Amino acid sequence: MSDLSVVDQFFDTFNRYIDSGFGLVHGEVSFLSATLVAIDVTLAALMWSWSTGEDILARLVRKTLYVGFFAFIIGNFQRLAGIVLTSFAGLGLKASGAGLSADDLLRPGKLALTGFSAAMPFLEAASDLTGFPAFFENMVQAVVLLVGWILVLLAFFIMAVQLFVTLIEFKLVTLAGFVLVPFGLFGKTAFLAERVLGGVAATGVKVLVLAVIVGIGSTLFETFQQQAGGEAPTLVEVAAMVLAALVLLGLSIFSPSVAAGLLSGAPQLGAGAAVGTGLVAGGVAMAGAGLASIALGGSASAAAAAGGGAAGGGLGGGPAGGAPSGGPTPPQPGGSSPSGAAPQPSPKPRTDNRDPGDGGGQPSGGAEPDWARDLKTKQAVAHGVSLAAHATAAGDNHGGGAAPKISED
Repeated sequence: MSDLSVVDQFFDTFNRYIDSGFGLVHGEVSFLSATLVAIDVTLAALMWSWSTGEDILARLVRKTLYVGFFAFIIGNFQRLAGIVLTSFAGLGLKASGAGLSADDLLRPGKLALTGFSAAMPFLEAASDLTGFPAFFENMVQAVVLLVGWILVLLAFFIMAVQLFVTLIEFKLVTLAGFVLVPFGLFGKTAFLAERVLGGVAATGVKVLVLAVIVGIGSTLFETFQQQAGGEAPTLVEVAAMVLAALVLLGLSIFSPSVAAGLLSGAPQLGAGAAVGTGLVAGGVAMAGAGLASIALGGSASAAAAAGGGAAGGGLGGGPAGGAPSGGPTPPQPGGSSPSGAAPQPSPKPRTDNRDPGDGGGQPSGGAEPDWARDLKTKQAVAHGVSLAAHATAAGDNHGGGAAPKISED
């Protein structure tokens, strides 16, 4: 687990356990299918024997075809579900014009690696701007590069997680639905099988939509990497890549809504999707800026300490402020000063609560203490993370699913 392929290992583990689940429940599914077929055929035979003037042979042929069709689905459900998954994924990648295959889509870690490689020049350029002389000259540019790196990296990581969740959802729907498919053999319980087949189709459409987004995003950022040519990115290039990453992030977050709209026959995205994406970007940027300020604050403190030590070494050992080394001269009798100047009036009593030794008479507490700045930064990071999480959760739109009519009547 030393690289980004750890998510691929998770998917392989889940996939292996889910595939083994089909074999474990196959016996129970076969028993359930045989029981429901016996009940349905027995009831149909009783109805045919008591009915008059009906074409019994035609009804028998229709019943045989219906039972045979479901027997074929039950016996090959796992293989048929795999064909549906690869077909939808392949169609989505083909529509995007990407040079990826359906097997590449089943590796979410590859998508995360694409984002990591695309954002790496930002981090390298920011690291070149750190240090004692360069930090104070390029502080704004370093913060922008760090925030851009966080946004691009997080956008691709969220896309990889969305892809992982979609694929696992498809696998779980097919495994859980395998137990419910036999209920379609009996007319009174056929609605359970209808929901399963509709769920498989709806999840496949979701994979199709996400495959289009992933294919376009991978191709786009690979082009950005080729155009960069290993040079340090400018602020304009950073803004362009961040904007492209946010567009892909918004599309991937709201891809379930697109799939639900496709199945329900109504558009789902609007201004709310753009606002939601903006909230995610704002939350991430707020959190990233807080983390960057914490990291850069440590560098600035170290640099300032080094500079202060160098400046302090050049001072002499005399008292500060240029005061004479002999201490204060005692007052002369009669109120005359040592230099013969006119006597000065006595100072008025203080009416404020300033500290006499605070240097310049500035009020104490005028500058914000360090602990308050640290607390405010941590609160900004927590608020940004919470805002991004809520906006991301808004993309889980539970639209109406597909429910085909498979009843024999």
